[in-house]
Amino acid sequence: MTSALDHLRQSLQRHPQGCVLRNLRVPVALTAGLRMRDVAQGFGTTDVALSNGTLMPEAADLPVVDMTGHAALPPFIDAHVHLDKAYTVRRTGLADGTLFGAIETVRRDLPNWSADDLHTRMERGLSRAVAQGTGALRTHLDTYGLPDDTVAWDVVADLAARYAGQIAVQPVALFALSRVADPDFEDRCAQVARRGGVLGAFIAPGMATASELRAFLRAADRHGLDTDFHVDETLDPGATGIASLAEAVLETGFSGRVVAGHCCALSTQSTDGLSAQLDQIAQAGIHVIALPRTNLYLQARQPGVSPRLRGIAPITEMRARGIPVSLASDNVQDAFLPFGDFDMLDLMRTAAQTAHLDQDLSALADMVMGVPAQAIGSDLTGRLTAGHAADLTIFAGTDWVDLLSGSGQTRLVLRRGQPLTPQPGRALTAKAML
Repeated sequence: MTSALDHLRQSLQRHPQGCVLRNLRVPVALTAGLRMRDVAQGFGTTDVALSNGTLMPEAADLPVVDMTGHAALPPFIDAHVHLDKAYTVRRTGLADGTLFGAIETVRRDLPNWSADDLHTRMERGLSRAVAQGTGALRTHLDTYGLPDDTVAWDVVADLAARYAGQIAVQPVALFALSRVADPDFEDRCAQVARRGGVLGAFIAPGMATASELRAFLRAADRHGLDTDFHVDETLDPGATGIASLAEAVLETGFSGRVVAGHCCALSTQSTDGLSAQLDQIAQAGIHVIALPRTNLYLQARQPGVSPRLRGIAPITEMRARGIPVSLASDNVQDAFLPFGDFDMLDLMRTAAQTAHLDQDLSALADMVMGVPAQAIGSDLTGRLTAGHAADLTIFAGTDWVDLLSGSGQTRLVLRRGQPLTPQPGRALTAKAML
């Protein structure tokens, strides 16, 4: 039996100018300018035209495809990943399950990171993200030297150009905060800016100084760079890197975007301590990216002991305080997390269960769509909007229960109203896998 997704693909092949999608289910909170009926469980039924690459409320002269209640979503935005590490776990083997064990395991693998190896693995990550419905992605790149001397930056530039129109790729220079004292730090910033990147740093627990943070932010401001930090990736309640970052942002008056990933230690603060830090984060305008899957895997890890803590940043409290919070994939099939496939629906399912975000699933979806668009300055809006580009993903499921229970695994990704054709890519070689 031919499915509605197959009918749509065939219709668009015959009629590239577009068609009318009848009986399509769309999330009410993530849709604008389209008439709906039969609203239930956060979804409504609509008839929408894909007209010359644009979503239109109606178009009488186009062929009609009955979508039989299939659900559509805007493109996902994955605002914190590590393409340069992805798909290395078969080669490195599992680490000991701790953060610093994973860091050491990846460090030993660095001699294998040739241009060809990076291109193969990073392209696999991009192609999987595209196939899952992701429209924009921010990837951190380990940048021990200058970007111009780091092969991953050339690889990501090549892949970003190749995948333009399917997924927007934004690189972040990830390095130790202490490098702000290096004599070539201004060159580092200039190269990141020239390559369209973001200035990032790892704030190790207890290692960041106020002067380093201020110098980092002032340099970023001089070069017109946004910033993205790995912060408090620990359950030590004494880790207050996020508070120090907020203070530095306020002291310097930094004008760019500030993103803080992980922030696990916030989950171990006292009620009063958490409230005080959230006040600082909100006042500084910091955008937090929670990374449930990797933090569930790495945090509270002790040999022979079951975890008592989840290691996830306090998402509910932050959102209640007005702090923008996104969710992202982080690591995929590497020493930091040996599983995953850049599937944001899978991430939503994990977050709904482990962070108790199931009470408003449209708000949860916005944490991987509209909210991260603001964090990374994406042109995507996280909405299905009449008059805008027909960029969407249509799923075999009909509602959130279907989409988060496995039915959403069958999907059709459209860009400018046309089904995406998978890039041929390169198969992972035995060396890349093992």
